[in-house]
Amino acid sequence: MNNQNSQNSNSPDATDTCLVACPIFRQELEYLLTELNLAPRISYMHYAIHNNPSKMDDQLQKSIEKSTDTCKKIRFLVGRHCDSEKGIDGVVKECGGQVPEAKNCIDMLIGHELAEKLQENRTSLMTPAWIRMITQSIQDGNWSITDARINLGWYDKILILDTGVEPLSDEQIMAFYDLIQVEIDILPVNLEHFKTVLQNLLQ
Repeated sequence: MNNQNSQNSNSPDATDTCLVACPIFRQELEYLLTELNLAPRISYMHYAIHNNPSKMDDQLQKSIEKSTDTCKKIRFLVGRHCDSEKGIDGVVKECGGQVPEAKNCIDMLIGHELAEKLQENRTSLMTPAWIRMITQSIQDGNWSITDARINLGWYDKILILDTGVEPLSDEQIMAFYDLIQVEIDILPVNLEHFKTVLQNLLQ
């Protein structure tokens, strides 16, 4: 998909708005941008930003430097509470950008109230992209199997929020279960809340 060529008079021009985005949203983001006929210039950060404040700051700064040369407005699709040494709000304010009110990607996807409810009883919420990211991180040597089990093994259940955009295969789900040895359930969710977040951010 070429987002830069998809635009109309009512949506941000590719040279008007730059969107610095967490890669965890990539599939859902590009799906919705096509549906909404929005065309920001997207700069995806590396997945290694997660739980790595210095990497987050480095990726944000590089994206901002690139965006200020090409765009009038900078928007950030990243959680306000994601780990950053400077603080996400501080980084965004310095460049005059905007970021959603949501504290993390799950809140952006389904809303804070539903996320809080679903996380009861030691349940961790993930998306298919989170599963793929953890698997890739292990393959790249950034995480070990022991790291994955220490970080995730204390949960009673992993609930995968499936938007239907790029669902996991049965084999991928079973492989992840073998990795973390925690019960896994799938919950279909729609993109209406995330669509509203995106529209408000890019309007």
